[in-house]
Amino acid sequence: MIKSHYNVKNIHKEQRVISYRLYTEQKLDRENGVYGTYGISVCRGFSVIRVIEDISLDKDKVISLIDTFNKEHLSPAHLDEAIENFLYDFEV
Repeated sequence: MIKSHYNVKNIHKEQRVISYRLYTEQKLDRENGVYGTYGISVCRGFSVIRVIEDISLDKDKVISLIDTFNKEHLSPAHLDEAIENFLYDFEV
């Protein structure tokens, strides 16, 4: 299993603020083999404080979601609800 965190849009890199980054992971499915899945890393400054794995197989949609979270300075307290809305096709 390969896991990594990619910086998409990091707000105020030098400060200890919350930012969201793309999280990628390789998974194995017996029927389909190896595939990539995307999630979100929650960062405080340069430290990862939480990871939400396997949100979507669509990298561009997760990057768009992350861009919105960073632009709107989403509080981590609202992260689960915002992701749930995304998964059920509501607006973030």
